[in-house]
Amino acid sequence: DRRSSRELYSTMCLSNGYEGDVIDNMKPEVKVSADEEELVAQLRNYLTEKLTYLLDQNGTISIGVSGGSMPKVFSEALLSVAPDLLNWKRIRIFMVDERHVPRDHEDSNLGAYLQLFPQELHHVFIPVPISKQVVHTAQAYEINLRKYLLPEQLNTYPRFDILFLGAGPDGHTASIFPGKEQLEKITDLNWVSALTDSPKPPPSRVTITMPCITNAKNVAFILTGANKREVVRAIHEGDKSIPAAQARPMNNKLTLFLDEHAAAGVPNRESSESDSPPPFDT
Repeated sequence: DRRSSRELYSTMCLSNGYEGDVIDNMKPEVKVSADEEELVAQLRNYLTEKLTYLLDQNGTISIGVSGGSMPKVFSEALLSVAPDLLNWKRIRIFMVDERHVPRDHEDSNLGAYLQLFPQELHHVFIPVPISKQVVHTAQAYEINLRKYLLPEQLNTYPRFDILFLGAGPDGHTASIFPGKEQLEKITDLNWVSALTDSPKPPPSRVTITMPCITNAKNVAFILTGANKREVVRAIHEGDKSIPAAQARPMNNKLTLFLDEHAAAGVPNRESSESDSPPPFDT
């Protein structure tokens, strides 16, 4: 079947009475920050809202995070959420993608988060077992994810509660790069795929697959800088020519956290960019 993952999932939703899950023309919610302090505050408010709801549900709360400069702002935001909303026994944090390097390597996404979280909270992170071959790392990581997360009833993919994604100027997100269509195929039922020829170093990585991203309950992008304007436009308008714009959850619960420079990519938005501060690094 050559239909896209969204088309297949939409068919399943409709057949099971989930009409609300297949609306495809809704625009994402946009939140613009003047500086990093405001970004952290907005992320904290977002996490507070989501955790308040999720704690009333049963089971594990799954939060996926990306690398780059996201560890700093995410860690500050989550650790400043009201303590009564942080049931660490139920929260599990996992890497959306990971470089195929040891945990103590400077390029390790997981290693970056572990440095920012206190030792007593390291257990909330789902480990990425690094094997000699990246394909074996992908297989081992998927096994770890499956220990904590059950597949969605309508298909074979997990239903992650919240995914925090970044994107490059080329439109890649997670470690799904333009032209790497094998990572987007619906025929690939894996939750995690291996990559050996990443355009960005290091070349070997593991990443959750696009169907896992689009199956998430909530997706939030954190994008800053003028070089992200076109990516922001593509995501906002649903231009699926780049992977980042394909990373829209089926239920359309998509939020963009932007600075003024990146927000200039939102069509018809009045911008005060001439008076805005330099972009902060995320």
